[in-house]
Amino acid sequence: MLRCVSTVLTVATLAADVVGHGAMTFPKPRNAIDGQLDPWSEWSYPCDKNHQGSNCTMTFCENGKNCQGSCPISAHNGVIDALNASNGQSCYWFSNGCMIGCAECDGTNNHFGHGAQQFLYKGMSLADLKKNNITISNPWNPPPGDMVMDPKSIKALNISANCASPTHKATICDPRLRTMNTQVECGSPLDIYYYSPWRAPGSAPVIDSCGIAGGRLPGQGIGGAGAQFENSSVAKLGDAGSKLPAGPSQATWQAGHAYEVGWTLAAHHGGGYAYRLAPADGPLNEETFGKLPLDFVGPGILRWGGDRSTQLEYDAIGKGWQTNVGTVPEGSTWRKLPVPTILWGREGPSFEPLCEESEACKEAASRGYGHAGVCKCSGHSNGGPLLPNLEIVDNVMIPADTPPGKYVLQFRWDCEETSQIWNQCSDVTITA
Repeated sequence: MLRCVSTVLTVATLAADVVGHGAMTFPKPRNAIDGQLDPWSEWSYPCDKNHQGSNCTMTFCENGKNCQGSCPISAHNGVIDALNASNGQSCYWFSNGCMIGCAECDGTNNHFGHGAQQFLYKGMSLADLKKNNITISNPWNPPPGDMVMDPKSIKALNISANCASPTHKATICDPRLRTMNTQVECGSPLDIYYYSPWRAPGSAPVIDSCGIAGGRLPGQGIGGAGAQFENSSVAKLGDAGSKLPAGPSQATWQAGHAYEVGWTLAAHHGGGYAYRLAPADGPLNEETFGKLPLDFVGPGILRWGGDRSTQLEYDAIGKGWQTNVGTVPEGSTWRKLPVPTILWGREGPSFEPLCEESEACKEAASRGYGHAGVCKCSGHSNGGPLLPNLEIVDNVMIPADTPPGKYVLQFRWDCEETSQIWNQCSDVTITA
């Protein structure tokens, strides 16, 4: 069944049906291999006389079908709100069931030990706020004590790793680096995301360093929390991203210089991300990518519609949103996802948005409903009020001593709300 996000979204949609998707948009990833095929090539937003029904509707991919509107990106055609599906199913290449301190991903558990918890705002649930038309003045990061976990939901918690003897502890404890449930003490019984990948960036395993189509181990089939994929003539459920054929170089970069990279958030599971390089002749695994992590330089950027005149720059270091401490490989630089969640009913306090959000967005965040596009820089777009014309842009430095040749750029997003890691890989060329 398709869920059109151009209509008003309900509490159930925002709180229960969200799946965490995100994908590198430039340089264009290998994972976009199906983007030039029908039905993705026929999809466009907003609807017009040539694009109707499923060819212009943002949807969840369900049962491996109707996936053309699941990973939309900015069309970069001069129209701020215009989207297309040229990135194919890039946002369905990930690893499921991956936790810090464990040697392997299980492909299944995406909310291990938690997921049914509920938060209250001044003793009221999300449903209470909707019923009484109450809007929180700051639904992202209210004063400490105003938004706390419902004691009735604490009994179901079992905060542990999905392996018998985890070998790694959380290194992300600074509230400034955390993205949800940010007001509880690190490692406390209510720190429900302690074992999530973002809490020790880069340390959790992946199934494949360029993502697995559908996010699960081969043979496990379709699963929950976005473990979906629509088979095509070029890619099928369970395919390994590292085995996708090399494509034409998507960028030519000179060693010793910095260049823009970007990605789009579809749905929100918090956490942070990094970029790394590996020689194209591989092997394309974590060991190889870990030898050439890229440093971020300059401010972080939010950009809408591919238009530089719209962009908002922010000081990631000054805000405490960048770290190279407790990361893997040691000393590698990671940045926090700069878009706060609005799913406080399940995820608790987050952090202040970078832009000035509208009263309509505050209402959507407070009460759990809103039209797609009502929020500008907070929330999620796959079933939420954020339009995926927003790109998260950074400049990364290519080390001066990088030998010229063909390389693969890896994007790695370690989630905090779930035990999931998103990966995509792009072909690039490095020159002297």
